[in-house]
Amino acid sequence: GYHHARRPRGGARLRHLRHLVDRSGNHGAFGNFQVGASDFSPKTTLPTNAEKRLTVQGNHKPIFTNCSQYAPTVKEEEELGTYVFTVKAVDKDPPDAGGTVNYTFVSSPGERLKFTIDSETGVIKTRHVFDRDEPTREKEVYLSVRATDNGQPTLDDTCTVKVTIEDINDNPPVFDKQNYRESVPQDHPVDREVMRISATDIDNGNNSIVIYTLEPRQERDQGYLRIDANTGVIFLNRTINLTPAYVFRMRATATDQGAEPKMTETDVEILVVDSKKKAPSFTSPVEMTIHLKENYSDFAMPVATLTAVSNIPAETDLQFELVSGRTEQTNAQKTFILETAGPKAMVKLGRLLDYESISEYTLTIRVQNKFSLAATTTVNIQVEDVNDNIPAFTEVVRGSVLENEPTGTPVMQVRAIDADGTEVNNQVTYALADHTEMFQIDPKTGNITTRQEFDREEKDFYNVKVYATDNSPSSLYSDGRHNTGQQVFRIEIADKNDNPPRFTQQIYVAEAIPEDANINSPVTEVKALDNDTASTVRYSIVDGNTYNAFLIEDLTGKIRVNSPLDYENITSYTLTVKADDGNEQDMAKVEIKIENVNDNPPVFLPYNNNITIQEEDMVPGCIVTLQAYDPDIQDRTAEQHIEYFVVKNDQQMLLKITKDGCLSQIKPLDRDPPNGFVRWQVIIAANDEDGGPTSLRNNTEVIITLTDINDNAPFLHMVQPVKWDENQLPGTIVKLNAMDYDSEQNGPPFTFIIAGSATYDITEKFSIIGDDLEARVTFDREEQKKYMIPIAISDSGSPPMTGTSTLTVEIGDVNDNAMKEGHSSIFVYNYKGEAPNTKIGRVYVDDPDDWDLGNKTFAWKGGVQHENFELDHDTGMITMLQGTSNSSFLLTFTVTEEAPTIRRHSVDATVNVTVKYIPEEAVDKSGSVRMFGLTAEEFIQPGASGGPNKHVLFRSRLAHILNVSAENVDVFTVLHSPHNSNTSLLDVRFSAHGSPYRKPEKLNAAVALNKAVIEQELGVTLLMINIDECLIEKAWCAGSCTNFLTKNTTPSAVYTNTTSFVGVHAVVDPMCTCNVPEPIVCLNGGTPVGMTCECMEGFEGPHCEITGIGFYGSGWAMYPTIAACDDAHLSLELAPHKEDGLVFYVGPIVPNPSLDVRDFMSLEIERGYARLLVDYGSGTVSVEQRQIKLTDGKSHRVDILWSKTSVELKVDNCQMSSCLALTTPKGPNEFLNVNGPLQLGGTVVNLDEIASSMNWTRKPTPENFAGCIRNLTVNDK
Repeated sequence: GYHHARRPRGGARLRHLRHLVDRSGNHGAFGNFQVGASDFSPKTTLPTNAEKRLTVQGNHKPIFTNCSQYAPTVKEEEELGTYVFTVKAVDKDPPDAGGTVNYTFVSSPGERLKFTIDSETGVIKTRHVFDRDEPTREKEVYLSVRATDNGQPTLDDTCTVKVTIEDINDNPPVFDKQNYRESVPQDHPVDREVMRISATDIDNGNNSIVIYTLEPRQERDQGYLRIDANTGVIFLNRTINLTPAYVFRMRATATDQGAEPKMTETDVEILVVDSKKKAPSFTSPVEMTIHLKENYSDFAMPVATLTAVSNIPAETDLQFELVSGRTEQTNAQKTFILETAGPKAMVKLGRLLDYESISEYTLTIRVQNKFSLAATTTVNIQVEDVNDNIPAFTEVVRGSVLENEPTGTPVMQVRAIDADGTEVNNQVTYALADHTEMFQIDPKTGNITTRQEFDREEKDFYNVKVYATDNSPSSLYSDGRHNTGQQVFRIEIADKNDNPPRFTQQIYVAEAIPEDANINSPVTEVKALDNDTASTVRYSIVDGNTYNAFLIEDLTGKIRVNSPLDYENITSYTLTVKADDGNEQDMAKVEIKIENVNDNPPVFLPYNNNITIQEEDMVPGCIVTLQAYDPDIQDRTAEQHIEYFVVKNDQQMLLKITKDGCLSQIKPLDRDPPNGFVRWQVIIAANDEDGGPTSLRNNTEVIITLTDINDNAPFLHMVQPVKWDENQLPGTIVKLNAMDYDSEQNGPPFTFIIAGSATYDITEKFSIIGDDLEARVTFDREEQKKYMIPIAISDSGSPPMTGTSTLTVEIGDVNDNAMKEGHSSIFVYNYKGEAPNTKIGRVYVDDPDDWDLGNKTFAWKGGVQHENFELDHDTGMITMLQGTSNSSFLLTFTVTEEAPTIRRHSVDATVNVTVKYIPEEAVDKSGSVRMFGLTAEEFIQPGASGGPNKHVLFRSRLAHILNVSAENVDVFTVLHSPHNSNTSLLDVRFSAHGSPYRKPEKLNAAVALNKAVIEQELGVTLLMINIDECLIEKAWCAGSCTNFLTKNTTPSAVYTNTTSFVGVHAVVDPMCTCNVPEPIVCLNGGTPVGMTCECMEGFEGPHCEITGIGFYGSGWAMYPTIAACDDAHLSLELAPHKEDGLVFYVGPIVPNPSLDVRDFMSLEIERGYARLLVDYGSGTVSVEQRQIKLTDGKSHRVDILWSKTSVELKVDNCQMSSCLALTTPKGPNEFLNVNGPLQLGGTVVNLDEIASSMNWTRKPTPENFAGCIRNLTVNDK
């Protein structure tokens, strides 16, 4: 009758074998600490015959054997990690089959744990610093611990323990006053009370007992007063023989009785008063102790009534005070209040009491008469505990017991805490509310055990309600019943592992796993089912896993690639996999078939890789034939599907290779510099799979050596110019040197002659003898400074070649002319008035010699230096000092010269310096042009015959076309950009103002419309209007490009003889980003507030812009241009009033043949629908949206998005396919590169003329827009 045989699937299984299963586990008394445990079931086997064995499982539950005996303590203020105690649960199973126990805390969601527990050892330590004293009052803490075993299923036990927090002496006594001041009559009797002081220590035990001492602070007061060490009452110790108004000055100390005592001091002053002045006195009662229940709540009835007399004849007025101390025990929280009526003082309740918080109060009552004499008394209030807390269960809400366990098996322990402060009220007993026929509970310990055996297949859990009742009548009810708490606990019936796992298939097949599969990529998944719900099935590979090629996830059965596969090595695998639930197991096969992939690049066959041909010749047919095969194709005679190409882009225009591997010429190859090479390395690539998306590539090289022909003329190769001083006798100037790009056979020696193109003047003054250039006359630099001599040079090739080079001979200066007085002018723009010390130009004197600076010295005339300028006496350089104000300065100097050929002499020189302040706003709102064909010096130096220079002419022309006075135009920057090495490109910036400054887009537009006039008047070419370093696509950035104006307070200077110009150093820098951070600028009177603007009424934009404009069909508005961005976005809202019109245009204002940039974008309304034109400079595309008509009287939002690969037009964010308006821009250009202003509502330019000159295939409408446009936004700005 102890076991029952069952035969599912033809097998016999042992269900119960009681006499073999140890059920004598100690299930004795449980304490306050609960721990749960679970384990893997151990196997017990009995021999049945020679081939079969019977397996029995006995999964024991872990048990806390000493739970009720744990009484841990920890001192307050101990540091984190302090050891507290160790819990121990015992599980009788083997360690690897259910006997290994792990410990965890049982906690509620979000609870902040104050302890840590080692999951293996059960050692508990602090993770919180405790404070036993006010206001925290952490006197005890309850812990619930669960012990869980590793059985199948896991079982556990719980234990709840109270940890007591022990007091340490960490608080000094605290006096109830900062200092004390009282009075004593001159005839006060000896040994009579004078006053009392009081101090409280919130520690516990001896740490809270206070002893008082009193010491005089002045020698004269010695012996008059004494203090009761225990009560703090101060008595008169001898007769007072001092005059009234004398003050006893004492120091009182309060010391606790801790092992390491803590002490506090305070000052006590007692004023001696006339003997006729008596202190008041309390009549009844003098001191009292009152007992109050903690639920006392009568706020109207006095708790205590005290009476006092003033001891002043015919004077009854008294002033009572309830002295509050600095701790809650001394009424710091105003728990009690004082009310007075004549000679009576009544103590009443001010707040509700709570025994568990404060159990005792010491109240000090003080009474004072009109002489400021006082008396004190104390009232002690003892708070008595009442049963006002209902027992509350801890967070343990689940237990478990294994099915088929015998009666009396432990299930769990429950624990309820009663927060009342005394044992009279807080002792808890337990009882079951239901399921009493199945379970029983120990009324004292809360241990729940079974009363029957359970079958999980019948029912797998029970909800059991438990009552916890305290031990005295409740103060919360009037019928005398006790407080009772209740909670429902879930008791689960755990499954035993008595069913084997079974694979769902005996053979699993994984087809076509590519040999290049990534490590950890999935292959297939096997699955085994186990009828035991608590059993965990684990999978493993036991055979067939060659080279450890695969792994299996032990819990999921997913098989993955573990190491590289190789079809050429192994084409298939057959794995044996096992499913094991810890007791039973099953086996299955997995067949994995590997698929061949293209993982071998082509291989070249041997070939002649060193070829010699003659330069500039075209070799007929193939220079060389290459052949490669694909190793992945086993049959070498089959088609190999190889595709060849020349790798280097620059060689693809010269050489080509066919599919058969024939390498041939497209153009002749050049041997000679600068673009030729003696040996050409040609890289040939071969792709398999005809160059398909999964093809692999291999490279090889062909070296082509070129033999030379004489196809390059020689040229001069020497430093120029050559210097030859004036006044020298005829002689050899220099030995000529030449270079030839051909080989030595076709190069030197060279023959030099003066070319037939030379002028008569050159042939009369120069000759060549051999390779020497000879001077035939004596030269005068003042007559001519430079000579350009054409020299014909012939090489020694066959046939020879002749080339002509120009040699520049500069006549060196000899100081042979006396100087004369000189006059010059310097104009300085001082940016923001912050220019540092700046060199602004040299002192000028009239002297035909120009290499004689070393013979001159410079000095201030009269020896007096100007306060705003410094002079370099050796070079004549003038430095303007920092802080020089806006003004004109006439500086006078004396220049002295002396040379071997010139006698010492001196002349005067004057320099007129004009300094003008230029504000930051002028620079930020400036227009700009890039001129071609002149230098900065040529722009500043005087014009022909002393006429105005180009700077003055440009400024005057700007004033004319802008219709402002010349004084309101500033041309403040003249420099060569550091981004251009060409010194014939000159950048000029300018501004114009009346009030306020004109916007830069309007300045640039005005210049563009007058481009031809300005070019004719100045004799220059305006290469670019609105300097834009991003205009030439990919000149600086491969992607997005934005211009940023960099300004520097250090000026940029241009020096000439009679005029010098010192301007603002403002340079446009290309930034490879779409958005450059800009400072907050508030328009239209707005005020910056942090990173935003506070705007005046009517201005709604983020920078106080006007967000809407109305157009009537004849106007236009200008805005800054659009940056070149990888991904750009423009949006606006519009309400058109007519069917056709130009919404906006951004692009060239006038044709500019000098700068071939044709990009533009325009949006227009065509028959009521939106039409977008875009040209990246390589062809115009059109995008039209015909789903939503814009002229319906409503406002519509239009979004334009463009990138390298797409242009999209959206109306009202419509997402339907019929709304999709998308196209691809025409290449090869990839960006919209424009520097003209964005013109809204119409345009100031002739679009027909521009479209014709730019060869646009579609042109924008010239008809202006009528309607309202709002919220124009470009790239979120």
